[in-house]
Amino acid sequence: MTLIFIAMLLAAIALDVWVIRPIERRSSTGAGGRPAPAVELVVPRTLFFHPGHSWARLDGDGTVTVGVDDLLLTLVGGLTAVGLPGVGDRVTAGRPALSIRGGDQELAVPSPISGRVVAVNSELGRDAARLRWRPYKEGWAYRVVPGDRLAAELAGLVIGRDAERWMAREIRRVDRLFASGVLEAPVAGSLQRAGSAGWAAFTREILGAAGPAAEAAP
Repeated sequence: MTLIFIAMLLAAIALDVWVIRPIERRSSTGAGGRPAPAVELVVPRTLFFHPGHSWARLDGDGTVTVGVDDLLLTLVGGLTAVGLPGVGDRVTAGRPALSIRGGDQELAVPSPISGRVVAVNSELGRDAARLRWRPYKEGWAYRVVPGDRLAAELAGLVIGRDAERWMAREIRRVDRLFASGVLEAPVAGSLQRAGSAGWAAFTREILGAAGPAAEAAP
């Protein structure tokens, strides 16, 4: 049985992440009895996380910065393209607002909050791999001016210790895809090797049903 062996590390408070003990696994060995590779995930304690694996950060100027979490980016592996909304577009919480492509497959990622897009990370258009490079810092995707439902939408996200526990549950869910053969080791880039059926299963079971893309502002 192939399982992900993931250690979630916390750096110091200055790095704005937790250090927690490795999640216990039923097995820590991969094929041929060799130790399964460790994938280090970080869960910043000041970010809000959406079930669709996007995140939101409240900025001091009233805007909200949005990106994609470490787990999803690790599973996709080498990114070949990132599709971003345009400045002026309106995004809706829970509806696809950006896309990430690995190889020939594309995955829609929902927006964690609703609002009007006021900035996008143009560097991602020139180099999609930047999304994986420090995904919670320079790898941000877009910024929005939130709507009047911000408080209610944030209440539906997880932050702090709740985000840590949620990520642990998500890892266990992904483990089941490895155990069933939908995904195969190594962990990094496993979605690219899964083919269209694997991407469809992952989208259905982990991300949920996708809705329409971001709507252009009138």
